[in-house]
Amino acid sequence: MSSAARARLRGWSLRRRVGVAFLVMAVVLSALAAVIVVSVVGLVRRGDEVVNRWQPALARSQDLLADLVDQETGVRGYALTGLAGFLDPYQHGVTEQRLDDTALRGYLGNQQALLAQLVGFEHAAAAWQRDVALPLIALARAHDSSAAKVLDNVAANQRFDLVRARAAALTAAVATQSTHARAARQRAQELLYLALAVAGVVVPAAALTLWVGLRRWVLGPVDQLAQQTRQVADGDLNRGISPSGPPEFLALAGDVETMRRRIADELARIEAARAELAEQGEELTRSNADLEQFAYVASHDLSEPLRKVANFCQLLERQYGDRLDDKAKQYIDFAVDGAKRMQNLINDLLSFSRVGRTVEAFTQVDLGDALRRALGDLDAAIAESGAVVEYGSLPAVPGDASLLSALFSNLVGNAVKYRGAAPPRVVVSAVALADGGWLCAVADNGIGIEAQYAERIFAIFQRLHLRDEYAGTGIGLALCRKIVEFHGGRIWLDTEAPGPGARFCFTLAEGTSGGG
Repeated sequence: MSSAARARLRGWSLRRRVGVAFLVMAVVLSALAAVIVVSVVGLVRRGDEVVNRWQPALARSQDLLADLVDQETGVRGYALTGLAGFLDPYQHGVTEQRLDDTALRGYLGNQQALLAQLVGFEHAAAAWQRDVALPLIALARAHDSSAAKVLDNVAANQRFDLVRARAAALTAAVATQSTHARAARQRAQELLYLALAVAGVVVPAAALTLWVGLRRWVLGPVDQLAQQTRQVADGDLNRGISPSGPPEFLALAGDVETMRRRIADELARIEAARAELAEQGEELTRSNADLEQFAYVASHDLSEPLRKVANFCQLLERQYGDRLDDKAKQYIDFAVDGAKRMQNLINDLLSFSRVGRTVEAFTQVDLGDALRRALGDLDAAIAESGAVVEYGSLPAVPGDASLLSALFSNLVGNAVKYRGAAPPRVVVSAVALADGGWLCAVADNGIGIEAQYAERIFAIFQRLHLRDEYAGTGIGLALCRKIVEFHGGRIWLDTEAPGPGARFCFTLAEGTSGGG
């Protein structure tokens, strides 16, 4: 194949290449199939002519001479002996001659030359029967002694010799036609063998050609593209994709190369962003450390003046109480209360800021123990309010023991704080979730929370009541949300809980079943 032809072939699409290859194979195989079918049909037809026509025709032509010989034998015996039984061969020969003649004429069909041979034989036979056989029979029946002399008559012998000659000529002509038919059958058989031999060579060659074409056009380019793609997938993103094969594979390789470049660019940007994030993370860590130190210093430095303000105000009230009127005492109470609230606010803010910094303190925490520690911290408020806290078996979960105690302390403490006319009753429960983890709930019989405030109550510094009604900094539930989310769960107000009071639900990660 010339270079120009190769260049044109490279421009062909895979669909066109495969289509042309299959078209050529279909034409070649169809031609071979047609030759084989024609050869088989010819072989069958030639065989039928030999077996069903010319061999029976040859036998019938030979039988005609035998029929005449039987007739001549019967006539001769009857003429010599005068016995009627010797005419049976003659009568049988006449009947068989008629049947064989009819059959042979059917086999010869429209073969005019052979039919002429048959007519010549029939004329010779009829002449012998008319001029020799029938007169001899008549003389023998009349018991004429001259009948025996007729047998040795030269003319009679010549008539029968002519019959023999015409029969021999007919048999020879039929034999020649039978030989030609066998030769034609042999040629048809050879043509069939040749077609099968060619098919035996062409079919494997076509299959091999198709395999080579598929290997060069499909398998080779696919393997090459797959190998290059695996190298890219293994991390060698700088490995370029070299296209090869038909235009479809060139386009596919181009798309893969474009994808590789985009991935490489994205990874480069991701690496740059990761490095920037790492740097920012380090900076954030330093900033958090500085903020933690600042918060500690600020809380310490702020708490000390507040304590002094509260202490000196109380000293002022004790030493000069008899000199102060009611308005002055009220002002001193305001100052002391404000200082104490400021101290509580600072402590709560410190607690809120410390949640979620690290999980290094996580252990398997028994929620029953965490609840009991929280109840110990709330012992005075519980005793004062006459509250009853009920809880059963609580699970053990991975977490920070002090934070989980603070979670229960805030929830139970709110239940005791926001109580109604009846003594507070708090129920703490936990059930396993179907998809893992635990659903915990803290329910009370207090004043409850309206559904419209279900989200607002978890925001920092958000209060639903005046400080004169209920004390607090507005950080407790925000701290609870931060603690629960730090442990991988979520917390919400159950707005569909039946009965009075509030019911807070929260989820925690799955651990093991704990104690009571």
